[in-house]
Amino acid sequence: MASKPKRLIILLILLTLAGGGVWYWTSHRTKPPSSALVLYGNIDLREVQLAFHDTGRIMKLLYVEGAAVKAGALMALMDPIRYQDLVDADNRQLEHDRAQRLDAERTWNRVRRLTQASFNSHQQKDDARAGLDMARAQVKRDKALLAYDTRQLDDTKVYAPVDGIVQNRILEPGDMAFPQSPVYTLARSRPLWARVYIEEPELGRIHQGMAAYVASDSFPGEKFVGYVGYISPSAEFTPKEVQTLHQRTILVYRARVYLSCPTLKLRLGMPVTVTIPFHDGPVRPVTCPDGSPAETIHGGE
Repeated sequence: MASKPKRLIILLILLTLAGGGVWYWTSHRTKPPSSALVLYGNIDLREVQLAFHDTGRIMKLLYVEGAAVKAGALMALMDPIRYQDLVDADNRQLEHDRAQRLDAERTWNRVRRLTQASFNSHQQKDDARAGLDMARAQVKRDKALLAYDTRQLDDTKVYAPVDGIVQNRILEPGDMAFPQSPVYTLARSRPLWARVYIEEPELGRIHQGMAAYVASDSFPGEKFVGYVGYISPSAEFTPKEVQTLHQRTILVYRARVYLSCPTLKLRLGMPVTVTIPFHDGPVRPVTCPDGSPAETIHGGE
């Protein structure tokens, strides 16, 4: 009877050793390389601050927050009356001085003919020539002043420098505008990218130009085509808002996965999942659904 407990103890020891062997083999065996790298990040983009070039009273704002705008679209108007008065005065002065120049040209031509016929002295000829030069210089100054005041008049309008979305309408009609005070904050719609972080062991498998696919929980089953457009040349610790306390001590490299066809579905700060297949080749240029050309490799910040 005493041998039975002994056999049980031996059996338990054998089972323990077998379990430890299985665990050791499982944890130390060579794992096959994965076919894709999955990263988690957020949508990022650039912002543009739009302001008037001069000081004045805002007369009209043509867009509200959330509106999509195209490059070159008129977005805001300042009261132009001061600058319009200057331009009108410049035009009147230019018209007057052009008449003076025409009269000086006629005088010069007449004096020159009479001098050649010995009816006038050379002094009269020199005086006529000086009068013509002065009249021409005055017209030239008038044109320069008109161009300057016309530019000031044009600066009473704010145009969208790029395609984008109105993210913030800071001022309102009736407010005073200053060059250092933005009127709108415009979020650029192109380029659009996902900001992700690559751990150092994976860095050798990732290179610029690789195909990538961006997915969001807001659009299940939909993938947005992109490519690796930028990898930081310097390492950094994982940002604290991204990972846990333990994972924040890992060195990572910041990267950007650009969307080949930017879309309004993906918004600033939206969390996304980025998949980078290792078997895919470079992303080829394509035409986006809206007919615009696809984004190409940026290669930098």
